[in-house]
Amino acid sequence: MDMLDAADEAHIKRLTEENEVGGQARRVVGDVAVALGVVLGDTGPRLSVWDPANMRRVVHAARVLKEERDGYKTAYESKPASMRLEGPGMGWVAARLRILEHPVTETDELKATIVSQAREIARLKGESA
Repeated sequence: MDMLDAADEAHIKRLTEENEVGGQARRVVGDVAVALGVVLGDTGPRLSVWDPANMRRVVHAARVLKEERDGYKTAYESKPASMRLEGPGMGWVAARLRILEHPVTETDELKATIVSQAREIARLKGESA
């Protein structure tokens, strides 16, 4: 019986290890599902959350996301370097575009000059008093 008990214990140990790995894998799949917005739930009769059909839905969502990303990357890389703000002189173009996004008008510049001069006058008056 000792030999059977040893075999049974080894079997139970191996089964426990497999269940532990499976649990870790299910957790990873669950986290990925949440990140991808895939709801892991019962999708039909006799299907559980961890049914292979649900696991395939997570893999499918990941593939779709990768293909979408690859499409954006291909579209980006197919544009001329100037449109990607790469290459010589593109730092100046990028800076100019930032200025255009938040333009400083002549009125803003005039206000800044007036405020600066008023502060200087106040400082000078403070020194002469």
